[in-house]
Amino acid sequence: MMRLLTIGDSFTYGQDLSDLTKSWPNILSKLLHCDLINLAAPGRGNTRMVRKCIEHADQYDVAIVAWSHYARMEFADEFGTYDAWPGVITAYYHNDLSFRKENAKYITLHHNDRYLYRQYLNNIILLQSYFKSAGKRYLMLDTFDNHQSIERKQNDDLVKQIDTGCFLGWPNESMMEWTADCPVGPRRHFLEEGHQRVADKIYEHIRHFNWFS
Repeated sequence: MMRLLTIGDSFTYGQDLSDLTKSWPNILSKLLHCDLINLAAPGRGNTRMVRKCIEHADQYDVAIVAWSHYARMEFADEFGTYDAWPGVITAYYHNDLSFRKENAKYITLHHNDRYLYRQYLNNIILLQSYFKSAGKRYLMLDTFDNHQSIERKQNDDLVKQIDTGCFLGWPNESMMEWTADCPVGPRRHFLEEGHQRVADKIYEHIRHFNWFS
């Protein structure tokens, strides 16, 4: 049986759902009749996604990467890796550690949007190149509307390297647009209706590719 890897942040993990089997990766794997490996986790950013796709390369045949917000940054210390997001002054993991809070405050005050957006583009290019060299089928999409506040023309050197044929919705659609009118939970994640809508959107795009026959 074909093995599907999904990776993303809390919206791919299924945060706010009472039953994680109703997350869009689980719905999609049932539609495709394949085994699922969902490595999504709340609060995680794009650098982690690149690492995990490479570290687990022998475990999947097809990967679906749901990129998080471009400004999430990964750090590492003696407690392991964690992500921080400008404007969110506490990290998701070990957020009782004062120096992590101070780091999050610092990057909130001093982050550079254009640099972080270019890092996001670099991650896309890096991972699509890896998938192609490793012979992995893949699809990418955005969780957030990463392109709405950034002038893409300033980044044409990177944008032109992105294989938009393997990027669902590029550049004007994301999960946020697809689920804008869906109910959300206490932490503002879309619930069952939104997950079904995302799964259907991806399934409609890839069902003719003959990847899972």
